[in-house]
Amino acid sequence: MDKRESKSLIEKIEEGMRHPGVKRKFKQYCLITLGVIILDIGFFFFLNPAGIVSGGTMGLAILFTPLINHSWEWFTASIFMYIIDGIALLFGLLFLGKEFFIKTIYATLLSPTVIFIFERAFDDKYFLNSITDNTTIKIVSLLCGSILTGVGVGIAIKNNGSTGGMDVFQKIMSKYLKVPMSVTIYFTDWVIVIFAGFVIREVGFTYIYQIENVVWGSIGVIMQAYIIDWICLSAKSRRTVYVITDNPDSIKELIYKELDRGVTFSRVTGAYTNLERTMVICTMDKNEAYRITSMISEYEPEAFTFVTSCKEVRGEYERRGLV
Repeated sequence: MDKRESKSLIEKIEEGMRHPGVKRKFKQYCLITLGVIILDIGFFFFLNPAGIVSGGTMGLAILFTPLINHSWEWFTASIFMYIIDGIALLFGLLFLGKEFFIKTIYATLLSPTVIFIFERAFDDKYFLNSITDNTTIKIVSLLCGSILTGVGVGIAIKNNGSTGGMDVFQKIMSKYLKVPMSVTIYFTDWVIVIFAGFVIREVGFTYIYQIENVVWGSIGVIMQAYIIDWICLSAKSRRTVYVITDNPDSIKELIYKELDRGVTFSRVTGAYTNLERTMVICTMDKNEAYRITSMISEYEPEAFTFVTSCKEVRGEYERRGLV
């Protein structure tokens, strides 16, 4: 390739990067990569060394890798994940189509690759080496591991990504069993967590069901689900305030002055009185809702005001005139 061809290629790349769609995709992949790395840090340095099974492909790796590694030392968690994720990709291609396969392959193979690098660069108990008490190790691992994995998965999902592996099987089950994705996620994760009670690492199956394994894993599943939900649904609680009033302009000016938020007017009719009034609608932060409802009560006590929790806000939410 001569200098002229190289320059032309660079110009095309730069032109493509200036396109909003390309920039958005590039940002998404960067954030998906960040999410997967955070997820793998939580697994490799905390959940895996403590043996806390909280569902998914990583939970299966914690269960079965030590049993196989007992005979083949080269068989590590990353190898197990490569195998399971590879099988999942094939099933995804067969049952969910080529488009899903292309979208999923990056994050699916990235996760075990990061684990593979960690296995050769770090001791898996790197952050736990200074702790000698087993209970303390469990608690620290549960908190750090669940928070990190929850944050990692949340970032990936929020940016239209997937961590691969068990996600593929969950989507196949959702599609062909005609059940919501949330049902298949909870079903597979809880089955893996419950099964963890039957297994002893390094030894195999035991005659005594180890309920403590299930307890640790259950707490991890609940923590991760809460964090994922918190991140994916804007990571901040909002409130929508509804005010049914005869003086909508006054309420609007009050909200403009105190909060600098935009409002929406909607005409409503009372079923009993058959009187037409105006409903003022405004979405705001939680602390703002507490303040403005108190002020409305003082300003217009007869106005019917109610507040609802709002999990997700999209579009023009920011304050008027502010970016």
